[in-house]
Amino acid sequence: MNTPEAFFVNSWNVYNKLVAHNYMFHREIYAAVERSLGDGPARPFALLDLGCGDASRLAPILKRLDLAAYRGVDLAGPALDLAAENLRELACPVDLRQGDMLDWLADDGGRYDAVFSSFALHHLTAEKKQDFFRHCAERLRPGGRLLLIDVARDEGQDLPAYLDAYCGTMARDWTALEAGELDFAIGHVRSYDLPETLDGLLGMAEQAGFTEARRLGQYTWHHALSFGKPA
Repeated sequence: MNTPEAFFVNSWNVYNKLVAHNYMFHREIYAAVERSLGDGPARPFALLDLGCGDASRLAPILKRLDLAAYRGVDLAGPALDLAAENLRELACPVDLRQGDMLDWLADDGGRYDAVFSSFALHHLTAEKKQDFFRHCAERLRPGGRLLLIDVARDEGQDLPAYLDAYCGTMARDWTALEAGELDFAIGHVRSYDLPETLDGLLGMAEQAGFTEARRLGQYTWHHALSFGKPA
């Protein structure tokens, strides 16, 4: 079954190729995230990572920051096994939990200085995205921040047009993938991707109580965003 978890477990080499060839602009986006985290409070901070995967892109950044605690949540057990290895050099406590990130947000009683999520939100329906923003605001301490990496449709672009354009770019530019790998990746996008427009995401964040929205970087449909909770 071509679920997001199966995509990770069964196509690990595809994931590695996407990152290695920077097809989704991981290098530029995570550089922007590091700059944003580095501009945070001058004290150790607690971070919740939703849909953390193997944490391979975030771990090197966290090693250079003053982190008080890290908690990562992901559906895929094999991803968390890899995350444990990638995060083992952090000087702070590391807590990895397997589960649905939205369920975890709703039930978690913890408080965090920053919540981070990368390329996970677009799998949710609009209603569940709104729940995501609301629960993130509840989990953040006053003055905390939500850092979000995700894809977004262009303004005025409906979902079928977005999927055609994005998958067309994949077919044209993701040349390092073998034919079967590319078919699998395109099938995943067409089956599970439900991105909002950027204005739609900003509106959801505002409705959830976030008052400061910053665009950290945009690379085609790929965005790095920061949302602040009032102090």
